[in-house]
Amino acid sequence: MIKWIYKPAGLCPVQSEGYFRDRYFYFRGRHDRITIDFAPSKQDWRDDKNIVEYTLKQTSTPYEAGYYPYWKCILLIYWGCWLYVWDKKILKR
Repeated sequence: MIKWIYKPAGLCPVQSEGYFRDRYFYFRGRHDRITIDFAPSKQDWRDDKNIVEYTLKQTSTPYEAGYYPYWKCILLIYWGCWLYVWDKKILKR
């Protein structure tokens, strides 16, 4: 389950923060790219330590990602969380 610090908001960039499975995540859409980063804590993310980053979407126009609608951002965040869980399961094999 996601514990939101704040849900997707803003324009250029659109951003969101929260926790998923006790891992901090930072979601951002800017220019033509939408990404989500996972780190053990917010401080680790700030210090650029132990970050796992996924590119969730590459848009076709230069500034489209910064104006992505709220509901699509929510879906992408859940998609990013699924990718993170899936990667962790693969790494344990």
